[in-house]
Amino acid sequence: MIKDQDFWNEVFKHNLTDKRYLSRKWTMYEIPFLYVFENDDFIMKIHLFVPLQNYAPHVLASAIHHHNNYLLTTVAAFGSGYETILFEKDFKVDFITKEVNLKIKDHFTQEERPVHMVDAWEPHLVVNPTSLSATLVLWSPDKKRASDSLRNIPFLKAIKMPLRKLIYAFGLDKKFGIAAKETYQYYIKGNKFYGILEDDYFAPTKAQNGQEVDDYSIQTVFAFMQRMKFNDINFLKKLQANPDVPKYYHKWIDKLISGDLIQDTFAKEQINVPGGRMLVDDIIKAHKSVNNL
Repeated sequence: MIKDQDFWNEVFKHNLTDKRYLSRKWTMYEIPFLYVFENDDFIMKIHLFVPLQNYAPHVLASAIHHHNNYLLTTVAAFGSGYETILFEKDFKVDFITKEVNLKIKDHFTQEERPVHMVDAWEPHLVVNPTSLSATLVLWSPDKKRASDSLRNIPFLKAIKMPLRKLIYAFGLDKKFGIAAKETYQYYIKGNKFYGILEDDYFAPTKAQNGQEVDDYSIQTVFAFMQRMKFNDINFLKKLQANPDVPKYYHKWIDKLISGDLIQDTFAKEQINVPGGRMLVDDIIKAHKSVNNL
């Protein structure tokens, strides 16, 4: 699929004619993405990863995290790809000190391993790539649940948060396959791993939205389209005339038509953990210290 230009052309066209995608209000919590396919059993998307402004290697893009009950299968599709570290799942959190005994399971780059899977509940990290990169990702739950078919019902999506609170109140989060009420991300301090609640970690980036963030996200998408040599001028001219296309899209559509370079966008320099920045070397040093290696 990733070597098929027709596949990419269809992905771009599908998203840019989808009213749901066009009307999306982006936040800095999200990775810029494109939809590929979705049903009750899995979701397939394109995720776009951007470099730091100085293109520095080995700087973490986010805290160490897991995706709850979801398996993540990833194919490196474009660009330098990222470096990643996977951790063993049998870790424990000290709920007083929040100290965590994480142990490295695997460490590789997407160049070394273009196809890989992250297991459900498996902590891992993503390092900022050194150039704009894309992955084809498949999200699938670790097991089939009777509630899977409820995920795509619009009415239930609209009451997602009150519904979650009700599920937590009855202790049914595992039955429904949703994140635990208190889910942790992990970071480094003093050569040790510590947990931080996801709500605390994500709150600032979820709150960061508006015109500037919308423009950043779509610039990233159109920069990727240009590098993938999308050049269907007739389709792009129809987009210009489509009233569903937001105004801020138009400058990027114009650049695709004219062939003017769409500049890179860049990753945030700081992540929302104490210290604000983590390096791969920090992770390795903490791993050796915690595990007495």
